[in-house]
Amino acid sequence: MDTDKRYLISIITAIGAFLVSALSIYLGYKLFVLGATGGFHFSSGIGGIRLDLVSVAPGLGFAFFGMIICWKALNVLISNKSEK
Repeated sequence: MDTDKRYLISIITAIGAFLVSALSIYLGYKLFVLGATGGFHFSSGIGGIRLDLVSVAPGLGFAFFGMIICWKALNVLISNKSEK
């Protein structure tokens, strides 16, 4: 597969990831504004960094998930561009 086709696929995938992350952040915002409550527990660890979110509003969980998707898509897009 030539590099131009790989780059195009990478960009299309990144755009899809940004759309999913934007939708997740928007829905999280709407849940937060509407005052949805409930138990939420999220824990993750990456490279020695540990993150625990406990009893956070579900809307913030959605927004956090959307930010993670956006961050990961940016990392992949930047790393693919630097390889070219």
